[in-house]
Amino acid sequence: MLIRLSIVIASAFFGSGAFWMFLPLLSVSLRGEGVGDFWVGVISGLPWVGLLAMSSFIPAIIRRVGLKRMILIGMSACTLVFMCFAMTRDVRLWSLLCLVMGAALSLRWAGMDTWMNGSFPAHLRGRLTGLYELILSGSMAVGPGILALSGSSGSTPFLAGAAVTACAAITLGIAGKEAPHATAPGTNPARQRDILLHEKAAFIGIFVVGLTEACNLSLLPLFGLSRGLSVHLSALLVVVVQSGVAAGALVIGSLADHMDVTRLRNISACAMIVLPLGLVFGLKTEPWPWLIVWGLAQGGVFTLGIVRLASRHTGLGLASAMSLSMVIYTLGGIAGPPALGLCMSLLGPRGFAFGLAGAALASTFAILLIRSTPRPAGTG
Repeated sequence: MLIRLSIVIASAFFGSGAFWMFLPLLSVSLRGEGVGDFWVGVISGLPWVGLLAMSSFIPAIIRRVGLKRMILIGMSACTLVFMCFAMTRDVRLWSLLCLVMGAALSLRWAGMDTWMNGSFPAHLRGRLTGLYELILSGSMAVGPGILALSGSSGSTPFLAGAAVTACAAITLGIAGKEAPHATAPGTNPARQRDILLHEKAAFIGIFVVGLTEACNLSLLPLFGLSRGLSVHLSALLVVVVQSGVAAGALVIGSLADHMDVTRLRNISACAMIVLPLGLVFGLKTEPWPWLIVWGLAQGGVFTLGIVRLASRHTGLGLASAMSLSMVIYTLGGIAGPPALGLCMSLLGPRGFAFGLAGAALASTFAILLIRSTPRPAGTG
């Protein structure tokens, strides 16, 4: 079983790396075609529109074609999209292809998460989930690395993306069939609305991590520059905190196999409230310890949310839960930068830290409120 899981994780790594290559390549290519900054931003957002549009159909697609076939369809579509980009320079067609890329990403992302989290044994779920998230975090660096090797002009980088995605599909093909329970109805209802209502605490945590990570990537360098750091050190802030996020998935996930998940989530949530403030009050000394521990907390909150969902849902119910986690994480990423940008415009650089601490505080309060509300009988 571990060999098969390793093969599937390798496939997820290559597939994810190709997508993280696609995003910067798209922006650079649009700029090369003379597209203005506003439309570059609009077109670059279309993959996420495609992802959100496809997400609600995932359980039905799995029921009809099976989990593995759905993932392979998504990977095949991604490969074709890369090839179409290589064959045309029509920006209008590129816009449609971006929507297809997002829909294909939805199939692969939710499908892979369902396969992996549905296959982990209960006593190893936390550490294996953390390891999986750690490896996927590494793919974010591989994508730009492929782009650096292939260049960013002409058809070559798109063909490279197609080759990497095809490699991911071939790797998945040799992994064998998914476990029979992966497409079973499951013990919990597969309807996404029901799961969303029953698992609000997990989804709130996933949302605030999506929000925070998007702000790390987009606004943390601006925060560093406004506080007097050099361009190099401002970029290094992102590297350090995202390294902490990746490590936190494994560290907190491993602890979840031995400790109470609710207690771990409370500790991680409190860290997400307190530690951003260290950027304001501790940046003039050494910000790096604050950043590492803050990243650990972010990775922990996300992983504990996934562990919670995987421990309570199976089969199509798990597929619904994983597609919801994908959507909610993405919505957090969409909402975060403009909201924090507003905080920074009102409060100056400190608005970054105060805004993220406030978001973590609000989410923690909401989770405590949910826990203190009696549940109707039979809701679990």
